[in-house]
Amino acid sequence: MASIRSLARSIVVKSVHFLFPRKLRSLILKTMIHAEECSEPRDAIRWLLGVFDEVSLAIDIQSKRWGNGIHIKHQIMDGIHSFFYERIPPHSSVLDLGCGYGAVAHSIATNSDSQVLGIDFDPVQIAFAKERFQHARLRFMVGNVFTDIPERESFDVIILSSVLEHLERRAEFLKELNEKFHPKKFLIRVPTFERHLVAALKRELGLFPYTDSTHVLEYSLQVFSDEMKLAGLSIRHSEIRWGDIWAECVPNMGHLENEPSRD
Repeated sequence: MASIRSLARSIVVKSVHFLFPRKLRSLILKTMIHAEECSEPRDAIRWLLGVFDEVSLAIDIQSKRWGNGIHIKHQIMDGIHSFFYERIPPHSSVLDLGCGYGAVAHSIATNSDSQVLGIDFDPVQIAFAKERFQHARLRFMVGNVFTDIPERESFDVIILSSVLEHLERRAEFLKELNEKFHPKKFLIRVPTFERHLVAALKRELGLFPYTDSTHVLEYSLQVFSDEMKLAGLSIRHSEIRWGDIWAECVPNMGHLENEPSRD
């Protein structure tokens, strides 16, 4: 049944592509948008935000097509890989937790002398990563970080790039990682909530305000700082880059007694 629906959708999409040239599609879209000038502002914005979400999703899909399966952001957004590999000491063992399709893990292996393990729950993404990204110091595996990595393994650096915002028990999760692997540092990327007017509009209108339907939280600097304190981590460095918080955090040997510092 799913294959039939997929075939039907493909036929419809291709028919629209050939029967409605891009100029005509643009005219129709602009006309529909301008029609909202007759609506009450809150209703108009609510509808326009729905269009915005559809367009954003379509841009993501096309960006993955552009990058042959890997989002093109990995090629055109400066610093989203170097933030990680520039902060990894020589001869480190690195765990990229929630590595997805493996682009960040591969970049770290390529741009450092680290031994890198990428782990993710999704077998499709890991199969893609194994085929697309191959390196002598890079491994990928499907599994649960707490139950499927052998007890003998330890890591100097743990990467959490766009992971924490999907979790409910974030501070406890970080504590458990620290207790199991005893890393020297965590390198973390999380999204900010106050990145765009769209978030405030959605919140005001009672709509789901986050950029991804699977997010349970999007951060402010204060929320991030508070969460790291609860996890027993000190913030050695943090910055806003491309609308996200990027941070280097280290286990707090005094266990929560010191204030996080930023350079």
